[in-house]
Amino acid sequence: MRCSYIRLLVNDYEACFRFYSDMLGLSVLWGDENSRYAEFDVESGTRLAINQREVMAEALETDTADPELPHQDRLAVIFEVDDVDGTAERLVKDGARQVMEPRDWTAWGIRAAHFRDPDGYLLEINRPLIPVVDPGEPVSEVSLPED
Repeated sequence: MRCSYIRLLVNDYEACFRFYSDMLGLSVLWGDENSRYAEFDVESGTRLAINQREVMAEALETDTADPELPHQDRLAVIFEVDDVDGTAERLVKDGARQVMEPRDWTAWGIRAAHFRDPDGYLLEINRPLIPVVDPGEPVSEVSLPED
């Protein structure tokens, strides 16, 4: 399990985007001022991401609750795993509180499951739906069966 992102769930996405990109000078890896989700290079193996808070609330089906209530998330810690389903099954077996079972989030390009830590913080385990190829690795050819 590798911590791949710290995702801040923000109310004022545009102001936060400008803060991280312009004021802090972080390079934008994905997204823009209007995308409601962006990733920034923090010069480490972990990325900083910001996400419009309502987008995550809709995904976790907590969007009908009062946004000022404590169960509206402000932060998510994201772990990339090789096997979302297997890892989720193990976490549940070990007593972790699951919020959302594994599913494909095609708009996000990931398969993910969501959990809460003992203090209520949101954790996501995920893997890309399309395998990411390391630029330094040779790509092997795929042969299709002949009819």
